[in-house]
Amino acid sequence: MDIEAPIFIVGAPRSGTTLLRNILNRHPRIAICGETHFHHYVYARRRAFGDVSDPKSRRRVVEEYLSLRRLRWVTDRAALAERLMREGASYQALFTCLARYHAESQGKQRWGEKTPQHALFAETLCEWYPNATLIHMIRDPRDVVASLQRMSWAANSVVQNAWTWRACNLAAQRCSQRPQYLPVRYETLVNQPERELARICARLGEEYVPGMLDPREQAEQPLAVTGPARARQPITTERLDKWREELTAKEVSQIEWAVGRHMEAFGYQRSMDPPSSLTIARGLGFAVFDAVRRRLPQLPGIWYYLARPTKLAKQEAWIRRRVLKREGIVLD
Repeated sequence: MDIEAPIFIVGAPRSGTTLLRNILNRHPRIAICGETHFHHYVYARRRAFGDVSDPKSRRRVVEEYLSLRRLRWVTDRAALAERLMREGASYQALFTCLARYHAESQGKQRWGEKTPQHALFAETLCEWYPNATLIHMIRDPRDVVASLQRMSWAANSVVQNAWTWRACNLAAQRCSQRPQYLPVRYETLVNQPERELARICARLGEEYVPGMLDPREQAEQPLAVTGPARARQPITTERLDKWREELTAKEVSQIEWAVGRHMEAFGYQRSMDPPSSLTIARGLGFAVFDAVRRRLPQLPGIWYYLARPTKLAKQEAWIRRRVLKREGIVLD
């Protein structure tokens, strides 16, 4: 058993990544930290930040990154900053320090990270960590889109959300021939939790612990539990096929048109006849309209990303304003 072998959970948002993280965090040896979005906020901007082997560049990365509000799982930012400055002489080392810090704070030996969109970063993770396990959570795109439609941070367009499913899953699947890759189907996990979790643990080289399926096991580990209340409850099948109740026939046909070939490759069958040209045009038209409408309030944040990409907190603040506005919270 390699205690240095990290565990990464990726996939499209709303695919059960938080559910699996919470389950694995009930294992006495495993601690998977909350979403770091390290790729988006740090690694994708490495040219702007510069060579972090230079302490001056590294300090700028550390100060900007740790100023993000989303890092709620960090218990002591000053202690983490000190460690990142001491050990983070490369972008890989910075990422490793983040996840190891959380594991050590939980008294665990195995470390890992869960950011769904790190599916877009999956090949780099596999190159950085040859001994890792990359768990790719896969879920029916119609259920993913139905769930995304309720999220204040997601698009309003089913077509856009279907494209998000496609982008994340195809990116993760590019690692399917690598030894680190482990696909896990959401539907299988919730239908056969003991069997599927035993399979996952065997792949991780860890003993299956029945208590992993009991949410009460995390009562003394509040930082190990994240996400919506549903993800913190016992596993249930009640969310399977909710798209049949929550999406209209036209929305389903638009989703299946947008990702039909790919959903079939992942084992999900279409349920509708091909949509009419008018239905397709309406779906695409609304996708463009919604994209523009969502981007307009973000223009200051987009400006920071393009012109001053290292100002992470500034960009995050403008994104947060849009999310809060959609939730009906007005900021002065």
